[in-house]
Amino acid sequence: MEKDPTSKKQKLAMSLATGWIILRHRPYRRNLLFVTTLATLVLLFAGAVPLAPRLAASPFWFALFWIAVFLLASFVLLLAIYDLIRIRKEHRARMVELENELAEAAEEARQLAEELKAEEGER
Repeated sequence: MEKDPTSKKQKLAMSLATGWIILRHRPYRRNLLFVTTLATLVLLFAGAVPLAPRLAASPFWFALFWIAVFLLASFVLLLAIYDLIRIRKEHRARMVELENELAEAAEEARQLAEELKAEEGER
């Protein structure tokens, strides 16, 4: 009994699309950052207090557990750095947009001032 390869491709495509959406939209990205940070803190506490005797009994499980915690903490750090980069990029784009709007408003004000001077000069 073979599995359908298109089903695997569809699942992979959906997973990639979901990841892309999460990374591109700030609220989703921030929620993911919050949940993974919370999970990391819970695992850190669990490994240090209630699971410490069990983990100390087996070097394999000890290493596996702390490697998983380290990988999750690394993911949180990378996601936070990515969020910082995205926020700075969005801020720079918004500043450029505001500068352009301000330049347009200043040009309109100059034109209105010139028109008012011209009207006063005609009187």
